[in-house]
Amino acid sequence: MISAFARAAGMSNDTVRFYVRRGLLHPAHGSKGGANPYQLFGPDQLARARMIRTAQALGFSLREVAALIAEYEGGMSPERTREVTASQLDRLDRQAEALDRMRRHLRAKLAWLDAGATGSPPTLDDSATPLTEFGPALTSATSTMSPIA
Repeated sequence: MISAFARAAGMSNDTVRFYVRRGLLHPAHGSKGGANPYQLFGPDQLARARMIRTAQALGFSLREVAALIAEYEGGMSPERTREVTASQLDRLDRQAEALDRMRRHLRAKLAWLDAGATGSPPTLDDSATPLTEFGPALTSATSTMSPIA
């Protein structure tokens, strides 16, 4: 049933229904429920839901996730699997570098504040890659932050 599955997957009932409508999740249909039979979700669907949420948290769009799922279900060749995996790893490595840069900056800012905030505050390296290159997850997370000098 949707509510138990949603709790186990850490998402709302509406999100589960949305993923089903988009074809990202494929529940089995039970015999109970009349005109609207119960949707039954197994462990494979729970693993898929968690993978979708993780991919989204890392900046992948639902369109990208859906395309990968469709390709995977269609039987990706080992060459294509390697290509996709290498691309995902590269993207994650770039995100990790950007997050490490931000972490170093925030530590420097805290040290500057703890030392009395004298002199110029630390700034992000202007030559570094902007966070917007890494997708909506980082962009939206940083757009809601207060300005950092």
